[in-house]
Amino acid sequence: MEVIIKYIHMIGLSVWLGAMVLWAVFAPQLYKIDPTKKTTDALRGYFSSVSWTSYFLAFVSGLTLYFLNESTTSNWYIEVFVLGLAGIVIALHSYATKLSAALRGAFNGLMLILALVTVYLATIYI
Repeated sequence: MEVIIKYIHMIGLSVWLGAMVLWAVFAPQLYKIDPTKKTTDALRGYFSSVSWTSYFLAFVSGLTLYFLNESTTSNWYIEVFVLGLAGIVIALHSYATKLSAALRGAFNGLMLILALVTVYLATIYI
């Protein structure tokens, strides 16, 4: 059972990180070629739903792994904490639309760093 939950956790993290990186690469180009922003807004909604769904899948499976693994050497709580912190940063970035461009850029960098740290921590605990 634990192996299946770890697999689900890694799939959730992979899709979450992949959606973020893909959007970060394509969004600037879309803004240049889509002056009405209709296509960009539609794609943003799609990537957002994929990203949040995979994030919650990773978060719930990470919490499950934390509670299943009662070993004193388990550090799943660190990975789940960083994942939770990443969710807070992403929510601030997504829903606080009145931020300056510099602050949004800082949130983008922080989101990527937290996502990479989360994936790294998950891989060393698996």
